Formats: sequence, structure tokens, C-alpha cells
Amino acid sequence: MESIVHVLSKNGTFLFRFNNGEFGSKWCGVWKANRKYFDYFAFKLGDEFLSEANFKEFSFYNSQFSVLTFKTKKGEVTESVKCYDDCILVSITPSYDTSINAEIGINIRDRNENYQKGKRYELYNIKNGIRANFNGDSAFVYFLKGEFIKDEYYGVHSPGLYSLKNGITHYLDSGEVQNKYVPGYTSADIKTGETYDIILSSKELDFDTLYKLIKNKIKHAEEYGEIIKVDSRKFETNVIENSFVMDAIDSIYSYTNFNKKEIYAGLPYFNEFWLRDALIILPSFLSMGNNSFVKEFISKLAGEINERGLPNIMNGNLYPKDVLGLFLIDSFEYYQYTADKEIFDIILKNKEIILGTVNKWLDNGFIHDKGRETWMDSLDREYSIEIQAIWAKALNEMYKLYKDKEAEEISKLLKKSINSMFMGSYFKDQKDLDINSANQLFALYFDVIDSEKIPIIIKNLEENMLSESGVLSVSKNDKTFDFRSYQNGSIWPILTQIFAAVAFQNGRDDLGEKLISILKKNDGLQCSSRINEIIQPDGTPKGCPSQAWSICLIPFIIERHILGIKPDIPNGEVNVMKRANIKGKKTLKMGDNLIEIAIDNGSIKSNYSYTELSDRFILEI
Repeated sequence: MESIVHVLSKNGTFLFRFNNGEFGSKWCGVWKANRKYFDYFAFKLGDEFLSEANFKEFSFYNSQFSVLTFKTKKGEVTESVKCYDDCILVSITPSYDTSINAEIGINIRDRNENYQKGKRYELYNIKNGIRANFNGDSAFVYFLKGEFIKDEYYGVHSPGLYSLKNGITHYLDSGEVQNKYVPGYTSADIKTGETYDIILSSKELDFDTLYKLIKNKIKHAEEYGEIIKVDSRKFETNVIENSFVMDAIDSIYSYTNFNKKEIYAGLPYFNEFWLRDALIILPSFLSMGNNSFVKEFISKLAGEINERGLPNIMNGNLYPKDVLGLFLIDSFEYYQYTADKEIFDIILKNKEIILGTVNKWLDNGFIHDKGRETWMDSLDREYSIEIQAIWAKALNEMYKLYKDKEAEEISKLLKKSINSMFMGSYFKDQKDLDINSANQLFALYFDVIDSEKIPIIIKNLEENMLSESGVLSVSKNDKTFDFRSYQNGSIWPILTQIFAAVAFQNGRDDLGEKLISILKKNDGLQCSSRINEIIQPDGTPKGCPSQAWSICLIPFIIERHILGIKPDIPNGEVNVMKRANIKGKKTLKMGDNLIEIAIDNGSIKSNYSYTELSDRFILEI
């Protein structure tokens, strides 16, 4: 299946569009985080619009730059799009002399809004463009050639009908009516080989900025492409192709707003800062050496901790039982990479609040989650296994760091409770409900079950939940399995990634490689160089076309679970597990120092001295 949509994005600004140039969904257009500004843009050369009818070819270079080629009656036309922090630059280059008109559909709205009756804009001419105002917000259209001809039009349209007709998921878009506002059109005459540029922005830009963005667009695109290449070379391994690593790294950058220290859950549908999703993939930033971002991210979230825990969406009202535990796990992971006393003190400051919250949640040896307080937020569950696993891990790390006896006792209690859920060949999904689900993966991933049970659980997962397209959320042989269910049957690539990590961690390299190859196959199924939120058991991509946690754990999996590298900077060490049949290279950034590690079938080379033990090497930092 050839991908049919793509996303360009940078620091919260993103463009979602079909690869043939169409804007066939209410999610298509130009956004800044969860606020939309433009529905579409359309170019008319002579008497012919660039459209699906004359589309020829699409090229996705990376998450900040793409090129579409059209074949009109008079000749070939290229359209390049460059995404910047607050705007997108669209450049049209025809192979012949022509007049060109640009029609821009403006629709300033929040993500949850559809049609608003009587919606009107205030339109202003500004230097090098126009500004359309609505309710105190503005959309800007800039151009340096030609003129703007005011010809306002207010109407309605249903762009989602196109996506329904052409195979994109109907999820969150059933063809609802949307407002349509066209302020007029720009007009210019272009010579052969010249380029006509339009900038669509959520922010006012001066002439110097416009000029530099246009002049340097190719340079900026190439520089970003080089960053991805350089970063991907830090993760050399005989297990994963470099092209897939590049997609993963590009994805991580594309979902991240480095300015606001936020990570968006998915584009276009989940263009919000979901803490759970962000925390699952945050360790990859450590593997990539972006420790400063992780510190600022953790510091930001620490300020949101209260007696209810942490919300799932920043400033939201839902406080699931897993988010605070994942925050602690990542905070302790960061400390292992940096020995940063400031983060040590931030967690220490909140320790009593955290332990008080956990004690309130405890019920007969289990954390009592109920309703929809887990990642499976479409299901009513209770005493869920992954909640117990997350907190057993988090509190054990708290004990190791602070020597807190209460944290140790609760962690041991939760581990005992988890192991009481063992049904002989699998762990049941909930304390009081016998379901063979993929959630037992979290107990393996966070290493909180008895060691002798690990191969039994891996076998169960391999035989009952592994399909050609990834890991099913529930065993295909379980009574609750539903082929069409969102979380009671669908394949979740995040689960496939976690299973790959578990397989490599436990010496099942054959299984790990199989899972990685499945993820590679999922890459680009529906969205260019991205992986969907879910996939049906028959391999049909569904849900959000571009989901962050479906691909962004890959760098951490390579470093920790494939190459076996685990920093312990507080003790001046980096541990490297002995890995037979694994070859690779990894560069670690520790402060101002670069640590080079080459791994080859159970032996290593490094620019740091090391001690060899029976199962690992210890680099002395």
C-alpha cells in the first residue's frame, strides 16, 4: 500500500495534506499546535488549477520539506513546501511563462470546532500581504510578487467527504461541514523558471524575515536533512536499517515543540500535549544526547504535580494512574544519564506528595485504577496490570535513589501482587478479570516479574498476540477479542516496539529482528515516513495516520535493548551488556564529553577504559 498523506511540521506548526496535493479532510491545512489557521491553498496557472487531475509525483524529503510535481496542459510545474516555526512557505516554479493566481482558504478555529454560524473576518492590507482577524487571532498571507485582489467569499464545504471516498480513516472526521472564507486571490505574471512564493503564517513577519525565509529555504531544508543523517549515524547496528532510524529521528523532531518543551501525541488528530505519550518516548531524547531538553521537560512537568498526580493532557482534568509513575521513571533515567543534582532535588521536593498519592490509591496490595485511567482509555478497566508494573518500577527506582523504605515496601508489595496475577502461561489483564492481553508486556518491559516466568510470557505473546502486522492488543484466542475494536483487538505499533525491546533484552534476537522488520513494514503505510496509531489485524492502517509513540521509541530501543548500553553516571560508569550476534556503534554525549562505543559479537572498543565482567563491560567515566 502506497502512503497517501503526509505531515510537515516544526515546533508546533504543521501542514497535513494528501500526497496528490488535495486538502480532503477537516484536519488538512495549516495548524499551530491545536489551532487551525488555513484550510487550503490552491494555485491557478493560466486557466488550469494545480490539482489531483494533473498531479504527477510527490517527494517527501523530511518533515520540513516536500515537493509535488504537476503536469499541466502547457508543461511541468513544481510546488515545494518548507515548514518553519510559525509559517509554511509554498513555492511554485512553472516550466513556462504564465499568469498565476493563489486562492487561500482561511479558517481560524480550535481543534474541536466545526461549522460556526455567522462567522466573519476583518480583512486588512498589510505590507507584502494581508491579515485576516477573527476573535483576536490573525492569519497572515505574504507574497513579494504581484498584487492582492480583494474578492471576499463566505461559504461552507465538507473536505472530509474526499477522505472518506479515498480510503483515509473516517476517525474523527465524518465529512462535517466547515466554514469557508476566501478573502480574494493574489495575482502575478511569472517567467519560465521563475518562482512564485506565498507564506502562510500564524504570526506577523517583517520584510527581512520573509526575504531570508524565501532565499534560504533550500539551505534550511538541507541543513535539517543533514542533522537527521548525523544523528542517525550515532545508532549504527546490524539489526535496523539506517533509513528507518532516520525516519524515527525525523519523527521525534517533528512531534516536538522545542520552544514550549512539549511533545504532541500525533498529527493531525492528536495535536495536543499528551503527557503519557510524551513520557513513553522521552528516553529516546536521552539516547539522542538531548539531555537539556529532557531536563527542561521534566522541570516543566514537576510544576504540575499535585495530590491527584499528573494530568494526561497538559491543563486537562483527567488524572490517569500511570502518568505520574512514568514521569518518575523518566526522571530517574535522566539522573542516570547526567547525575544532575537539580533534578534529584526536584523529585525529592515532591517525594512526600507522591508517596501520599500512591498510598491513597493502594487497595489490598494493588494500585486501584478504575474506569478509563490507563492508556486503554476506551475501556472500563480496574486494577490493571500495566499500572501495577509502572508503579512497581517507579517506586523501586525511588528507593534506589533516595533509600526510601516506604517506596521499597510498596514496590515489593506491587511486585508480589503482579506475580499473583500469573495464570500458568500468561498474566491476566486485571486483578479480577481474566483476559490475556498485551498489557503484560509492561511487566516485562519494566522488569517487575519473577525471572522464571519471562520466557513463558514471551512465548504466550509470540503465539497468541503476534501477527504479520504487529502485536494485537488482546490475544486472538481470548473471548474478548474483537477484530474491529480500537483497544480489544487492534494492533498497536507502540506494543510492537515494546515487545521488540523485551525480546532483545532477553536474548531473543530472532524475535526482536522480526518485530523490527514488521515496524519497518508499517512505516509509510498511510502517511509518508510515519506509522499509524493502530493497524487492523488484516494489516489495514487506521486511527491517527502519524502517531508519535508508534515510531519514536526506536533510538532508545537501539541503545538500551539492542546494544545493551546503560549509563550510570552518578557512579561514574557506563554499562555495556555482552551481546552475541550484535554489531553496532553508538556515540554517547555526557556533558561536554563524547563516549564512542563499538560493539562486535560480545566484544567492545571504546575511547574510554573499561573492565570486563562475565556478562558486561563497565566503562569508567
